[in-house]
Amino acid sequence: MKKIRTIKAAVLEEKKLKVCAYVRVSTDQVEQKNSFSAQMEHYTAYIKNNPTWNFAGIYADNALSGKNAAKRPDFQRMVKDAENKKFDLIITKSISRFTRNTADCLETVRKLKSIGVGIYFEKESINTLNAESELMLSILSSVAEEELVSISQNMHWAYQRRFKQGKVMISTKRFLGYDKDKNGNLIINEEQAAIVRRIFKDYLSGLDISLIAKGLDGIKTISGKEKWAESTVRDIIKNEKYVGDALLQKTITKDFKKKRNKGEVPMYYVKDTHPAIVSREDFERAQALMVERAKSKGNIEGSREKYLKRYVFTSTIVCGHCGKTYKRHIDNCGNVAEASCWVCSTYIIGRKISCNVGRVKEETIKGLFLRVFNRLYTDRVKLLGNHKTKLERDKFTEIDQERIVKLDEEIEVLIQQERALFFIEEKGYTDHNLLKAEHEKLVGRLTQLQTERAIWMAEMAKQDSRIARTLELEAILDSQGGKLLEFSEDLCTAIVEKIVVKERTCLEFYLKNGLRFEEHYTLKRGRDLF
Repeated sequence: MKKIRTIKAAVLEEKKLKVCAYVRVSTDQVEQKNSFSAQMEHYTAYIKNNPTWNFAGIYADNALSGKNAAKRPDFQRMVKDAENKKFDLIITKSISRFTRNTADCLETVRKLKSIGVGIYFEKESINTLNAESELMLSILSSVAEEELVSISQNMHWAYQRRFKQGKVMISTKRFLGYDKDKNGNLIINEEQAAIVRRIFKDYLSGLDISLIAKGLDGIKTISGKEKWAESTVRDIIKNEKYVGDALLQKTITKDFKKKRNKGEVPMYYVKDTHPAIVSREDFERAQALMVERAKSKGNIEGSREKYLKRYVFTSTIVCGHCGKTYKRHIDNCGNVAEASCWVCSTYIIGRKISCNVGRVKEETIKGLFLRVFNRLYTDRVKLLGNHKTKLERDKFTEIDQERIVKLDEEIEVLIQQERALFFIEEKGYTDHNLLKAEHEKLVGRLTQLQTERAIWMAEMAKQDSRIARTLELEAILDSQGGKLLEFSEDLCTAIVEKIVVKERTCLEFYLKNGLRFEEHYTLKRGRDLF
């Protein structure tokens, strides 16, 4: 019979972590001294009471600033002891207690992490040995934010003070016609000023801005381009600096983003701050002419580029083949047979091979709208009732609203991390390529979240709008009192979002409440049949 002898398993003692703590207070006040003693007692007991830890001491700097690690002897001693493997983990109250200097924080965290020594920040619940890149960025954000806000507030205060005193600060990098002398004062660059004077002269002589821009092609803009945009010419004509004045605080910085000042803070207009390139008389005449021309084109007051629609179908008819808008065209202009039609923009410029849909008579479009409207009027109870039921069924729920809130929170975290990256890059605290890789990853995720949020918000807004538009359409139809006998521009504008020309003889009307109607007609010389 076999004899079996049991060999008892050896009891292996688990290796304990050697843990120390770092504490600091920043003033000599009695309350801080008491806090200093309390922290030392707390961490001594905290470490010794953990059975998996071995107490490796307390490092403490008393009544010293956290901004400069070089001025904290115990901090320096702790780093040196870490390099000599005297402990495995440092416990400290918070990031701000550890260091307020971004460069010191980065350098110390990376140095200790490379030799396997972690730092645990109690307040933030972060262990640097476990932190992934995004979490590390959160640490840096916390450290850098105070510096960023302080710098921003100081600069804002300084700018406000200068503006109120009428002191002008103008960059000439994106500003045609001027350079700066050694004292920072604006002086005229005669070569560039000649271009500015030419623009004002041509405009006052009656030339349209588009023609002025075309005439300048080949001459370099301030950004070095040889193609002039109409907006560039328009901005030059409107710029008060060419008459020697300066409007200060046109833009503001809000939440670290630059935006146009729309009355959030005061603006300051200062006259005769620098030499003028054009006379005040010519400048004021140009402004008056711009207002006059805008009015003649139906320009909305307060908007520089957006014009009211001259015709009811302007920007409304879209080609179903190439996606371009239709433009109004007059056939047999000046003759008895004169008639209006709408033609695809691609077709007009001669690309008939790309788009051969051709033209649609204006009277045909109006007739088809009449047919759509009267069908709506006749069957309004059924059509609008079914449509409202569908919209309510598809309406977003509270769960969808919660998803938007969650997206907002994720986006805000990433924005904070991006700000920290910009700050670190500007200060040169770390390798550019490393930051670039982190930034590309961050931007990719941020873009993904922002796109998702934009899609959700657009869909929610669209649904709310369609429900409201359906109620409006219901009210319009109920107040009509009968079928429509002739085309109404007001009604068409009120209910039609766009008209898609699917084929030469097929138009689809998209209503603002989401309903669609496909209408067909028969081509015929003189007047189409529908």
